[in-house]
Amino acid sequence: MTTSTPVKNSLATFPHLEEIREKINFHGDQETLSKTTRLIGERLESHGITFEGRDLPVSLIPTLVRAEDAARVARAGALIRGVLNRAILSFVEEHRKGKLDGPMHRFFTPYYKVWDLIAAEQRTLEHIQLMRYDTVYDAQGQWGFMETNTGCPGGVIHCARIRDAWLSTPYGQSVSAGEDLAEFPVDRPDGFVRFLAAKALEIDSDNPNIAILNYRGVHTNELESLRRCHAELRERAEIPAGELFIGDIRDISVDADRAYLRGTPIALIYNKLPARLIAPDNPEIRGWLDAATRKGTEFLNSWGATYLTEAKRALALVSDPEWNAFLELTDEEAEVIRESVPFTRLIEDIAADGGDGRTSLLSGAKESLVLKADLLTRGSGIYLGDETSGDNWQQAVTATRASHGVLQVKCDLPHREALAADLPADSGVSEYYGVDAFFFGSDFTGLVSRSHTDQVFNVGNGGKESPVLIVNPKRS
Repeated sequence: MTTSTPVKNSLATFPHLEEIREKINFHGDQETLSKTTRLIGERLESHGITFEGRDLPVSLIPTLVRAEDAARVARAGALIRGVLNRAILSFVEEHRKGKLDGPMHRFFTPYYKVWDLIAAEQRTLEHIQLMRYDTVYDAQGQWGFMETNTGCPGGVIHCARIRDAWLSTPYGQSVSAGEDLAEFPVDRPDGFVRFLAAKALEIDSDNPNIAILNYRGVHTNELESLRRCHAELRERAEIPAGELFIGDIRDISVDADRAYLRGTPIALIYNKLPARLIAPDNPEIRGWLDAATRKGTEFLNSWGATYLTEAKRALALVSDPEWNAFLELTDEEAEVIRESVPFTRLIEDIAADGGDGRTSLLSGAKESLVLKADLLTRGSGIYLGDETSGDNWQQAVTATRASHGVLQVKCDLPHREALAADLPADSGVSEYYGVDAFFFGSDFTGLVSRSHTDQVFNVGNGGKESPVLIVNPKRS
């Protein structure tokens, strides 16, 4: 989810992309768009793809990114990911040494109920194995990192299916004709499944079984697609001979050094669930909680990644000098953070007002600000200063503080004229769009995109997935 003041992204500064944009508009007549919508829908239906039981909404406009700009966001994302991993390690070290008043514990005080879980986990993998940065590429050519998603970010398979479906249509073929498009693992439907299989093999070469776990049927998007893809790869002997199961965290049991799902030993658990719903004292999930402490089973993303670096406050940790001083940033890391992370501060730090006037941030030029609850998803708990009246803004500040949230300066969010089968030409309807950067392990694995007519956008709140074309320079 990203938010911003509307600013048109000037593709005129990128002549090659402007040429592609002209092709998009030239071929984008209503008959073509209607046919494209139908063909994409049929292609997705053939793969059994929906968004939690309804049609997966797709923008017909591809999001265009130059390869050199993708390389820039990849470098920045890798450096910030390193800082986030280091923050989790620092927290675990503090806890195991009994330093419950250490800086990482003070920063992550709202999550005291899971401190012991985070510190007790046994891992050989790095804490963050799957993440997606929500970013924008603004009119000034600057990447802005709005959020870190290190819990269970979506888009690991359906975005690739959407891109394939769009490129397979006559419209997609006419737009991409003659272009040299870069491809990354997230652009391939099997890219993430192959990554999961490789990680499971690292943990247990004898039983590289994978469990994708849900809780009470919340957040089921992509699960069946991942299971199907894994089964197809196994049948073709393209991945190790483990199995992939879908289950509920209540079905996990432990014995000796490993976890089991319905009697089958599990090497790797991919938790696809909202952390806020989990109560550590719930006896129904005791086996699952214990699974993270067993050497023969690992969570894809650790407890620390699920709670600490998933929280909106993670960007305050890395960008606020009062906190990132404890992370011992290198000069390179500090520079990237200054360039890429917008001003982000904990509400409680600002509201405390240590005599430096920071409280005025909450009542001053709110039009350039956004408030975000700390651990909600799908656009929940977001307040835009330019869309919230003065009295309601103060109520929003109170609500955000109660949810341990942050204040952030909005980046310029680019927008473009929407193209859709049900929109007349030159309708004047705009859609805002962002560019989300994926990492599998330490590797940058590509970009996906979402769009919405509103400034707060997410597929879960009415937005659309947009195919991404990473464009290499034209050969002379």
